[in-house]
Amino acid sequence: MAAKKSAKKTTKAAAKPATKKTAKAAAPKKAAKRAPAKKRATSPGVLHWEIQANDAKKLHRFYSDLFGWKIDDGNPMKYGMVASKGKGGINGGIGGSSSGRSRVLVYANVEDISATLEKAERLGAKTIMLRTDVGPVIMGIFEDLEGNHFGVIEG
Repeated sequence: MAAKKSAKKTTKAAAKPATKKTAKAAAPKKAAKRAPAKKRATSPGVLHWEIQANDAKKLHRFYSDLFGWKIDDGNPMKYGMVASKGKGGINGGIGGSSSGRSRVLVYANVEDISATLEKAERLGAKTIMLRTDVGPVIMGIFEDLEGNHFGVIEG
């Protein structure tokens, strides 16, 4: 008899008309409509940093001792490639200075160095190095409105 009562309850529950609330819960979810993704131009990211020094060898030792960086200067220019890439870090380099002054440079990756240097000049900057192939990279440098040098690397 208990089985009959239980069966009746189930039948009664199944026979109840669906309310708005239960119909909504049972209805399959519709996929959200999204506008097609627009291709956005990405901002140039920092690709490389560099310390230009009057005595590069001395700074190789200093930063190696200070941070434990592995600095490889086994190339004809004795440019110290720095494997500083920790979590989220960016590798860089320590080399000589052709200007006779020490400075830190940051390089951004751009699609077109010449166009970037032209735009920088329109905005008030001064080109220091035109688009130049230096072997491992093609680069250029400009001086910003405050006299800071900033490098751009193509590709």
